[in-house]
Amino acid sequence: MSVQELKTELAALSETERAEVSAFLFHLRHASDPDYQTAVQRRMEDKNPSHWLTIDELESRLDGR
Repeated sequence: MSVQELKTELAALSETERAEVSAFLFHLRHASDPDYQTAVQRRMEDKNPSHWLTIDELESRLDGR
C-alpha cells in the first residue's frame, strides 16, 4: 500500500478512528526514543505540586493548540 493510499484511507475514517491512529503514530514515534522515555518517567515521578498544571491551565494550553 502506498503512502497516498494510506492518506486516502485515513481521510475516510471517523474523527474517533483518526484520533486512535494519531495516538498510535505518536506512540510509534516515541517508543524507541530513550530521551523521551526518560523525560516522561521524570515527570511521572515528580512529587512537587508546584510543577503540576491545574485543570484550568491544561485546558488553556489545549485551547491554544
